[in-house]
Amino acid sequence: MLAVVKEKAGRGWELREIPKPTISDADVLIKVKTIGICGSDMAIHDGREKDLSIPVVPGHEFAGEVVDRGPGVTGIPIKSRVAVNLVRNCGRCFYCRKGETNLCMHTNLIGFHANGGFAEYAAVPAANCHLIPDCMSWEDAASVDPVTSALAALRKAEITPSDRVCVIGPGPIGLYACQIARAEGAREILAVGTRESRLEMASQLGADKTYLVDREAPLACAQSIRRDAQGRGVDVVLEASGNARALNLAFEIAAKGARVVLVGIYHELSNIDAMNIVSKELRIHGSFDYKWIDFENAIDLISSGWVRTKPLITHRLPLKDIHEGVRLMEEKKAVKVMIEP
Repeated sequence: MLAVVKEKAGRGWELREIPKPTISDADVLIKVKTIGICGSDMAIHDGREKDLSIPVVPGHEFAGEVVDRGPGVTGIPIKSRVAVNLVRNCGRCFYCRKGETNLCMHTNLIGFHANGGFAEYAAVPAANCHLIPDCMSWEDAASVDPVTSALAALRKAEITPSDRVCVIGPGPIGLYACQIARAEGAREILAVGTRESRLEMASQLGADKTYLVDREAPLACAQSIRRDAQGRGVDVVLEASGNARALNLAFEIAAKGARVVLVGIYHELSNIDAMNIVSKELRIHGSFDYKWIDFENAIDLISSGWVRTKPLITHRLPLKDIHEGVRLMEEKKAVKVMIEP
């Protein structure tokens, strides 16, 4: 089968023929229908992502049809339509037994430590497969993973109807967060980004106000945001840009006692103003991966129409043209590229 393979550290990956995967007792074999290129995949491609088991087939935002299953699999018949949850946990460690499976001490992520979906077929544990409604398109199903990441992050903030929410970084997760914050009943939603086109999209998907910032000097817009938030700042900040410089902006615009959730993937260190955290008594939450129930809830949000995925999909390409998809992402000409093996 045709697949993408990351064979060595550094920049790049290979597109080549490899054997179709075999399945174990608890696995299913999926014919991949659609898979999205994620920012984390770009970090794998350019060599910034170090937490990998090489060689590996990358790709974790995918959905497809079950074409075979191991003898130990029940509840997922052949021809089932499924979306794949990337979080493989051990089920035995301290955190798994507490129910915090996303913090598993032995996490084995699909597309990072185990082969993923940039291929014609993928073998994954049946436990990582979620049945999707017949009415859900393959593109919607392949979008469940990033929607789940946004949902899991915002749930930590426990949004109330009186909250002003600011999303920093209107990439896919940030754009989904704008929609979810609206569904959660936020009073007002603000979006901060470095590109007009993304901010226009944020406005179409739920943001009431948007702010264009300089990536190198993000604090320049803090005064405007605080002024528009009754002079005291916002109640919830979701930092989804992954830009370490944006952390001080998040703490600067937060109101006293605000909740700040960090969901971006940071590949560089940050110098933060800790006194902003101390003096405002900010509540800081990290958000890494998600739980099984978060994925199920995200499926419901999409299938019910509360979250729209189609506006984010700017390009659709066959697997053989994945290098073109990478180029579009690198040149910032795409929001979400969908690959169809």
